[in-house]
Amino acid sequence: MEKIRTENLSFYYGSKQALSNISMLIRDRQITALIGPSGCGKSTFLRCLNRMNDTISGTRAEGQVLLDGQDIYSSLTDVVDLRRRVGMVFQRPNPFPQSIFDNVAFGPRVLGMHREKSLDAIVEQSLRGAVLWEEVRDNLGQDALSLSLGQQQRLCIARAIAVKPEVILMDEPCSALDPIATLEIEELMQKLQENYCIVIVTHNMQQAARVSDWTGFFWLGELVEFGATETIFTRPQQQLTEDYITGRAG
Repeated sequence: MEKIRTENLSFYYGSKQALSNISMLIRDRQITALIGPSGCGKSTFLRCLNRMNDTISGTRAEGQVLLDGQDIYSSLTDVVDLRRRVGMVFQRPNPFPQSIFDNVAFGPRVLGMHREKSLDAIVEQSLRGAVLWEEVRDNLGQDALSLSLGQQQRLCIARAIAVKPEVILMDEPCSALDPIATLEIEELMQKLQENYCIVIVTHNMQQAARVSDWTGFFWLGELVEFGATETIFTRPQQQLTEDYITGRAG
């Protein structure tokens, strides 16, 4: 089922064009990976999906990003609600300098979700969803910054899902982690896709091949090729895609 569709999406940092006419269909409850060399527009595209780029002065988007058929760049869009519906997990874990409990409870408190369901229940459910509950259940008052990097990243995922998003964007979520923590995040992503649409930017080709259902290959701000991950990695239609995947380009 379609969740997000971009139609001729272009994006500019001032006079510099970072994305050129990107059209892509992103399916619900599946994992879409974005690959390509550094500076090719992957992260810019990802941030277009919840208008995080709005925080950078002098930027502008052209074209459409449709979430459930509604253009998120419409003047009628509630950007705060958009970012609740389309959450984001960043490259380096960024827990708040607060307790584990308060990190997960932050969004629900701000949104008033605790009026319908207790914060204790929301926090436990979110930490269970991020496969972190059993590790921290007896230390919820512990400083979040004292956790290992892998645990911090799972805490950030718990914080993201606590506000009941529909889409989770992940910008190289494993780049700062060791192989064991990386595997834990990959396994978590595959568990989360049962309930969420997930879009991940990664430089790790093996990771994209392991975890994603669909893959888009970006090059110099353009979407060179998009398709089922198995097809992209075994039978790409574009020579540039094959050259990049095999290490001959990029």
